[in-house]
Amino acid sequence: MTIPARMKRYQNTTLRMPKHIYERARHAVSRSGESSFNEFVVEAIEEKLERLTEAQIDAAFAQMGNDDEYKRDSLEMARQFERSDWEALNLAGAEPMPDPRTATVGKRRAPQARMEVGRNVRSSKARSG
Repeated sequence: MTIPARMKRYQNTTLRMPKHIYERARHAVSRSGESSFNEFVVEAIEEKLERLTEAQIDAAFAQMGNDDEYKRDSLEMARQFERSDWEALNLAGAEPMPDPRTATVGKRRAPQARMEVGRNVRSSKARSG
């Protein structure tokens, strides 16, 4: 996202770069119709800074994969939203999915009380639909 020049405050600086990079950049500016060599360099630095920021965010998220407390919290949150996620998918007309409350989990089945709620949801949905 480039900020309009009239809104930017500029700082003058001197930049040294290898001659072959300078020549390639100058050529790219003339070919592409960029407004100026300076704008080209500023945009290149902005893009690099955005990529670095994204890499830092990605690294922080990657650390979450090694955090046992985060994993436990994520699984618990997923379990808490299991029913509403299932209902939203089915209401949206997605391919019917088994009710997570009645589906087999490993070798155990969801508790009977939860299955009763699922039957009531399905039967009231059938009556209203």
